[in-house]
This record gives sequence, structure tokens and C-alpha cells, in this order.
Amino acid sequence: MRKPDNMLALRDRALRDLADAHDYYIDTRAAWRIVRSTIQAGGVVKVKNAATDRETTGINLAAKSRGYVARELAEATFQQFHSIFENFILQFFRSWLASNPQSLAKKEISVETLLELSDLESAILHVSEKEADRVLRLGPADWFASLEKLVKLGCPTLAEVNQFIEARASRDVLVHNGGVVGKVYTAKAGLLARFGLGKRIQIGETYHRATWELLRKVVADISNAAAAKAA
Repeated sequence: MRKPDNMLALRDRALRDLADAHDYYIDTRAAWRIVRSTIQAGGVVKVKNAATDRETTGINLAAKSRGYVARELAEATFQQFHSIFENFILQFFRSWLASNPQSLAKKEISVETLLELSDLESAILHVSEKEADRVLRLGPADWFASLEKLVKLGCPTLAEVNQFIEARASRDVLVHNGGVVGKVYTAKAGLLARFGLGKRIQIGETYHRATWELLRKVVADISNAAAAKAA
């Protein structure tokens, strides 16, 4: 596969996955609306959870559904958006480095590892994956700084990077701190912090959509610029 084609394939895969994740959000929200309409129309709905031995029926299920959509569904898909984007960044670095091995000239590889690999191409792939993994362990600001240093694409913009950093910090609060804002979030988000210390992160519908659109734009911009540069 030619390098430009590879960049565009990564773009298309990430955009498709983001679209699928957003479809799941919208479809699930619609399904819960249908459940509420059914209950309001007098339909009998009963759910039994064999694991917890709890049973939810009628109006109670309708009431719970609003919380499920506003919190669990929104938070789960918001985190999924970030997972898709993170995988895109990882694969982008791996692909670009492997296709441009001159950028790896100063990277070290042990003789032991070299002997285990069958050829130069395998060695390049190994070092590319190792370097991409190293970059990903850095903070989001370093992802984009490394990207610009390596490929010089001129995107995303500083405003988009800062917006992403706040969104990523929100995701981290959900994953690592039970959704409650601590000093780590306020330090990362800076002036874009949406909540103060001790408050619970909220993923409202407008914010949820804006983050999804941001990630789509950044994926497309990076991929298109890289493909043009590699052509």
C-alpha cells in the first residue's frame, strides 16, 4: 500500500468507528424513548436482572432510562470516542515512522532484539512500534507536539489542541477519579476547565456532540495533510 493510501485508510477506519459509536448513542437514546412511550401508552414492560436479582417494571424503568441516557450512555460513548482517537494516533505514528525510517536513525535497538528479527523491515517495524508506544504514553499536548516535529503538518490548531486537552482531561476524570474533579483535571484543562474541584464531570449532549465533531475534524485534517505530504 502506498503511503498516501495508508494515511487515508487510517482516516477512513477512524471516521467509520466514530460514526458507529455516535450511531450507537443516538440509536440507544431512541430505543429508550420508545420504551418510555410504550410504558406511557399502558404497555407492560418488565426487566429482571439475574445477576443482581433486581426487577424493574413500568414507570420505574421509564424514570431510570433518563438517567441511563444522560449519564451512563453519554459517558460510555464519550470514552469510546477517545479510545478510537487514541488508537488512530497510535496507528498513525506507527505507520508514518515505518514508512519514513530515516526519522528513526538515532533510535537504538539491542543486538539481541536485532538477532531475533528476520530482516531490516522487521527491525524498522519493531522500532516504529516502540517509538509510537513511547509517544502515546506522553500527555496529549506531547502527542501533537511530537506529531508536528515529526511530520510538520500544521494541524491541528492551538485552539483545537487545547479543546482536546480539556476533553481528554474530562475523560481521565471519568476513568480514573470516579467522575469527580480533582486538581489534576483543573491543571490539565486550565482556562477551559468546565467544573471546579469536587464537582462531578457532566457530559451534556452539546458537549458530547462537540467533542465528537472535534475528533472527527482532527482525524481528517491530520490524515489528509499527511497523505498530501507523502504523495
